[in-house]
Amino acid sequence: MTAAEPKTSVRPAGRSERWILLAAAVFALVPYLEYRGLFARLYWFGDDFDMIDQMDRMGFWRWTWLVYGENFVPLFKLLWGGSVLAFGGSYVAMITLVWMTHALNVALLGRLIWSCGLPWMAVFSAQLVLGLTPATIETLAWSVQWSSVMSVTFLLLALDCFFRAPFGRAPIAWAAASALSFARGLLTGALLALASLLPGAAGRNERLSRRLGYSLACLVPTVAVAVLISLLVPAADKPHMDGKWGGAAVYGAWYYCLNPAYYLLGVESWGPRTVVLLGVLKLALVAWTLHRSQGRARALFLVLLAFDLGYAVLLGIGRSHTGLHAANSSRYQYASILAVMPAFGFLVSRLFERVPGPVVFRRLAFAAVLAFAAASMCRQWSVEIGHFASWRGTQTRQLLLVDPSPAPFAVPGYPGFPTQRAKDLIEKYHLH
Repeated sequence: MTAAEPKTSVRPAGRSERWILLAAAVFALVPYLEYRGLFARLYWFGDDFDMIDQMDRMGFWRWTWLVYGENFVPLFKLLWGGSVLAFGGSYVAMITLVWMTHALNVALLGRLIWSCGLPWMAVFSAQLVLGLTPATIETLAWSVQWSSVMSVTFLLLALDCFFRAPFGRAPIAWAAASALSFARGLLTGALLALASLLPGAAGRNERLSRRLGYSLACLVPTVAVAVLISLLVPAADKPHMDGKWGGAAVYGAWYYCLNPAYYLLGVESWGPRTVVLLGVLKLALVAWTLHRSQGRARALFLVLLAFDLGYAVLLGIGRSHTGLHAANSSRYQYASILAVMPAFGFLVSRLFERVPGPVVFRRLAFAAVLAFAAASMCRQWSVEIGHFASWRGTQTRQLLLVDPSPAPFAVPGYPGFPTQRAKDLIEKYHLH
């Protein structure tokens, strides 16, 4: 193995490494802190009102365990609904929770990459993009998207625990938490099951019978939640895929090929040619990464590839009816960036290793590029959050809190919801 290849064994994080990862997590909060005034303009929107309405009509505990659509997320509801009550209806507090969880994810992603033997350049590159890109604005500026961010937290905890101590109980517990937080959190158990079968992740000397047994155990949370959804969701609310599999496949393929490059590279063209080009580039990155890595690093890349593909499949089944232009929605970028950026970071690290000159020169060059990219992404937030805060904040507040005679069904993001009911909820729960 050359010096440039990732190590195959788990690399423990010492005190200095933990401080570095913590600093990266704090740095991920820069956009929120820098534009906190604009974030403070955001207001309850669409599904926010729907969830509060259900919680109010059914009662907190009954609502927590309610299955709706393809969703059975009692853990998320417990934390989200509890936060609405605990913070007195403050939307600033809700968005702050989303960003704090996001910062934790940035630290966990770095810890996972580092522990699997990848160099610091790969760690920082992946953390930088996940932490600072405005491509994730709809995820980080809408309280109900805490569900998807939270499920990623449990996914990263499950993978980190598994790579550090394979075949333990903790990864399965985190997989269960992920499945109970977000519909696509069901993938976490399946990813652990895959990891337990990969020699690079679980160790080459482990018996096949133990791997298979643990793999089946990892699937228990996924299967259990899926069965609950199947049994408890009314037939009218279940997705019917008869004659729709082709559309679902196309939607999933568009999502996989376009994201996250479409947003990150600022691509403006749209159509099959763009999909094919970005798809080829993404597949080339994946193929190169798998070829050049080994051991736990390669196992990590395989698990993240499965996560990306699984996410595409589930989106195709659940969201193909929204049309292909929704395949690159901002709310879907978080998962795609998480899946791809470790491979991109590995590529960046290998490219900088080829820069001629002393090591200190390469590190300074990398630091300069990193600083430029960070400053660029932070500046982009000013435009993105300005528009978003106007749409989902200022206009909503004007309509629901100031306008003396709004239309009967004018709640932004939820056209069928009665405006008066929203006003009643605002007063009862002090939504502000």
